Amino acid sequence: MTILNQPSDGLYNVLIVLVRNLIRFTPRDEEQLMATCGGQLESVENSHLQRTLIRWTELGLFQSTNDAISIAEPFRTMLGSKHDVAEGRLANVVRTLALHPDNNSRFWDAEGAKSADFSRATAWMLAQDVYTLPQTSTLLEALLNEQLVDPKATTIVQNDTRWNGLRAWMPYLGFARDTSRLEVDPTDALRDVVPEIFGSGSRLIASEFLERMATALPVLDGGKYRREVEGVLKESVWPKPEPGSLSTSLSRALQRLEREGVLQLEQLSDTGEGAALTRRNRKRWRDFSHIRVSGRGTR
Repeated sequence: MTILNQPSDGLYNVLIVLVRNLIRFTPRDEEQLMATCGGQLESVENSHLQRTLIRWTELGLFQSTNDAISIAEPFRTMLGSKHDVAEGRLANVVRTLALHPDNNSRFWDAEGAKSADFSRATAWMLAQDVYTLPQTSTLLEALLNEQLVDPKATTIVQNDTRWNGLRAWMPYLGFARDTSRLEVDPTDALRDVVPEIFGSGSRLIASEFLERMATALPVLDGGKYRREVEGVLKESVWPKPEPGSLSTSLSRALQRLEREGVLQLEQLSDTGEGAALTRRNRKRWRDFSHIRVSGRGTR
């Protein structure tokens, strides 16, 4: 079981269709749901609907009670009662499920790993120098194999099918921008968890911010899945950030969120306990000891 093997395990645009229809017409039995989603039309591939439904039932988004399919709680409440609103909130809910410990407990298993293939691959992409990351699956796989301590014993992501799945899911879940080229950028995902990170407060020291961020998004710097992936890479080949410096992907996201007015990075202390952003050519960009949320631009 995986989410990156799209032909067998579903597509995110099909997931959107399923959720919109369940918000409008829940509860439905499977036959009714397939019909409301257009499954009886010749132009619609019914198998994609069924596979996506099966996969995201296994991951915890959907449930079946007395043959009636519905969205499981607390996700039903999180999505709301209006299908247009639900579609806008869905990526956050899906990302929460994809990164949930229950769906990543068999992190390195080839079979039955649930969404761990996405978590492994995304963590690896976010750990790279985003300014020099290759674009083709062939070059990405070559770089990955070069960095792995033991490529034969460790699988992070492999074959074009799963690389293509990653290219689809990373932008949807907020870890990349899908422009003319895939730009690894976790700005959208980080923006979504800003309220969770700060709670009722408005300012955090850098270390506390980064710790809470890594808990909310464990594929980012310091997160559990990120540490798992970094632990199988050769430091002689992998561009590990300097001590006290953040990855280029996280640095890019923090810089963008500050420009949007969501966050403000502040240098209020010279104790050396802060952090530094990393820019192109792995150069030190700027230091900050605290980070403050302004509220503007959050969703």
